[in-house]
Amino acid sequence: MAQEDPPGPPPGSLLGREFATAIVVFHEAVGRLLGLSSVERKCLDVLDRLGPVTAGAIAEHTGLTTGAVTGLADRLEKAGYARRTRDPHDRRKVLIELVPNERRAELTAAAFGPFGAEMAEAAAKYTPAELAVISDWVAATTDILVNNTRRITQLKV
Repeated sequence: MAQEDPPGPPPGSLLGREFATAIVVFHEAVGRLLGLSSVERKCLDVLDRLGPVTAGAIAEHTGLTTGAVTGLADRLEKAGYARRTRDPHDRRKVLIELVPNERRAELTAAAFGPFGAEMAEAAAKYTPAELAVISDWVAATTDILVNNTRRITQLKV
């Protein structure tokens, strides 16, 4: 009688783990290039995409707590990459915004220029329908990561 193989991880689990690991390691390397952690570097990306936003908006997009974002904003200010300003529409609110930084722009271009070109080359191999499925998987994976970041930050140690 043949023994059955023990059940492995659910389909997609290993793929998601490997994908997440590659993303974290890549952004850690880019962060080190800029003198930042990977989380600080990714928050620069959030600011680049959204423009000036509140700490609450950054927390919403990342799953981090507003307290963690406050400390992160302090470090980004100290590094010369961001600053706090008053919201011109509601002076009670404080916004976090990117500041022009030539060094950051040069290093970011050096890191992401080749990466963007290779991603475009990889995407060109797929049909629009296949890209739609891939985009759906990436969006779902992103939502899962953000939701689980929120969940984990609320755990009591």
